[in-house]
Amino acid sequence: MYNQVRKTVKQLIKNIRYPKRILVVRQSDHQSTYNDYFLYWLSQNFPEAANLFEVHYLPGCKITNWEKYGLFLPWLQDPLKERFPHIYQEAKQLEAKCLSHKIPIINPVDTHSNSIKSVAAKIISSVGIRTAQTVKIADIEDFKKTLGGLETPFLIREDWVHGSKSYLIQNRDELDRVPFDEFIAPIGVEFIDTKDEDGLYRKYRYFAIADVGIPGPLMLSHAWEVRNNQRVLAEKQMAEEIAYFSGEDPNHQKLQLARKALGFDYMAFDYSYDREGNIVVWEPNPFAVIWSSRKPYQMPSINRIYTALLKFYLERANISINTAAAYGK
Repeated sequence: MYNQVRKTVKQLIKNIRYPKRILVVRQSDHQSTYNDYFLYWLSQNFPEAANLFEVHYLPGCKITNWEKYGLFLPWLQDPLKERFPHIYQEAKQLEAKCLSHKIPIINPVDTHSNSIKSVAAKIISSVGIRTAQTVKIADIEDFKKTLGGLETPFLIREDWVHGSKSYLIQNRDELDRVPFDEFIAPIGVEFIDTKDEDGLYRKYRYFAIADVGIPGPLMLSHAWEVRNNQRVLAEKQMAEEIAYFSGEDPNHQKLQLARKALGFDYMAFDYSYDREGNIVVWEPNPFAVIWSSRKPYQMPSINRIYTALLKFYLERANISINTAAAYGK
């Protein structure tokens, strides 16, 4: 079925005589290769579409002919304004040009601030989804005395950075061993135990591509901090993951409400279930990596996500593509 979809989409793109191009900007000194695998996938599967993507880098991106663009993709690390203000200012200038030429923008950079964990937790909980109680740590010594109202155990995490180290605090004395000076914006976060009856922790990833929702990887681990390098990849667990990413996410409607509240066009959610069976969203990610590992059994899911993402970009750029073809219906 996928080969049939690929052939149909290739023919549709080929039939477009003078399509608009898609302007992409990345940051030259941070995550400069972001989405390289998507661009490679395009070159292998839809070379005509790959040629539509024009990649530039900040700082220093100069565009002279705005008439040729149909879409702007700021592939820039969130939260941009807070972490990289000089890049944010340049991106805002590009967005202003896009607005003046009526060029759509996917995830305008001002929305990136909504991915800050302390901000996102409040927004997501406002639509009825459980998130961990989160406390900003402005005064470290005061926090050590009051714990910001949190009860042990809790976590110390970065408010701004994805994938950074977390510290599980089970008693007050352990706070003295936390290297707070290495943090950019530390937060205290409620620890929610999501261990299942089989002794494993599960972290689901859901991709929200506008109104379309697609399950991604399901990671299972013996460790409470579920990371790719600690996942369990036995046959039973792989079968469970395949079943998840091959179907529809049961929390699609709830997660779409959260996406809209956050203001993102495209993003991923990482979530688990608490012991009462309620969904717990850990964080949103508008700078989502599709897969951190690409094993053969995962390729059907990668193809599904990337095909939907390509369809989304082409539609926003007003480049005609058959909806049914893109989903193999």
